[in-house]
Amino acid sequence: MRLIGFAVVLAISLTILTSVASAGADEDRDGNLRSMVRAAGLVPYWSFRPVKDFSYPEVNAARRVSIREFGGKVVVVNLWATWCPPCVREMPTLQQLYEQFHSQGLVVLGINVNDRMDMHGIRNWLEQRRLTFLNLKGDGNGPPLVSNMFIPQTFVLDKRGRLLANKTGEHDWTDNGMLRLVRYMLDTAD
Repeated sequence: MRLIGFAVVLAISLTILTSVASAGADEDRDGNLRSMVRAAGLVPYWSFRPVKDFSYPEVNAARRVSIREFGGKVVVVNLWATWCPPCVREMPTLQQLYEQFHSQGLVVLGINVNDRMDMHGIRNWLEQRRLTFLNLKGDGNGPPLVSNMFIPQTFVLDKRGRLLANKTGEHDWTDNGMLRLVRYMLDTAD
C-alpha cells in the first residue's frame, strides 16, 4: 500500500515538474532572457504574466494614459517622487535610456506616486531637469504592479505586455547589461 502511495506521489510530482519546466521553456526557451535580466541587475519574475490594466493622467496633457496603449512595445515603468533622492539621482539615466531607444519602440513611463506636488508642480519639476519621457500622476497606492511602495521601483514589460522583471532602489539604466537587455527585447519578435 505504501509503495502504491509513493508511486502516485512520484507520478504527480513528475507531472507538475514537467508542466512547470515546459511553461518556463515556453516563456524563455533558452533561458537567455532571464540570464540577461539578471546581468542587467534586475530581478526576473518566476512567471511572465500580462500586467493588469491601469491608467493615470498624463502630467503634460492631463489625458488618461492606459498601460494597454503600449502593446507591441518594450516598456520600462518607473515609480518615483520629487522628494525621493534616489529617484532624482536615477532620472537622468532613464532619460538617456529613453533618448537612445524610443525611436526603436522603447517606452519609458514615469509614474509619480505619493507626492504632494500637484500636476503643474510636477510638470515644472520635470521641465527644469529636461526630463522628456512620458510621466503620469499616480495615486498613493501605485499601479497594480507593486507589492510594496518602496521607491524608486521599476518594472520591465515585454512587447506582449508581460511583466518580466523589477528593480527596487536606485539603478543606472544605462549600464551595459541594461543596454544589452533592451536591445535584445526590442529585436525579439513577439
